[in-house]
Amino acid sequence: MTADASDRSAARDLIDRDYGRRITIAELARLTAESRFQFIRAFRRAYGVTPGQHLRARRIERACELLTATPAPVTEIGRRVGYRSLGTFSRVFRAAVGESPLAYRRRTRKAVYVPGCVLRMYRADR
Repeated sequence: MTADASDRSAARDLIDRDYGRRITIAELARLTAESRFQFIRAFRRAYGVTPGQHLRARRIERACELLTATPAPVTEIGRRVGYRSLGTFSRVFRAAVGESPLAYRRRTRKAVYVPGCVLRMYRADR
């Protein structure tokens, strides 16, 4: 049985939605009814990256948002985006962004932290 584009799209959506938990290639391949190797090749053909690369990109993207917009500790942000150890999170982050999570936070952090709910409330009034 061959998976169609919507099956691979469902797998990509799962990665985008559940990036913070452990997602295995076997789990994703089951969604498409393909072997792990068929799934990886088909995913790469469809999206230009492997499922693992896509997952890492989502995690780093979300980590950047959290580092900039929240006061949460770097360790906690690493856990929220799916990394079990600070060392792994820092290594992967540095490889993707070019600087440590803490250096990224210092460079991009807003001067005053304002919770997102307050910003949404303020924007809704206008």
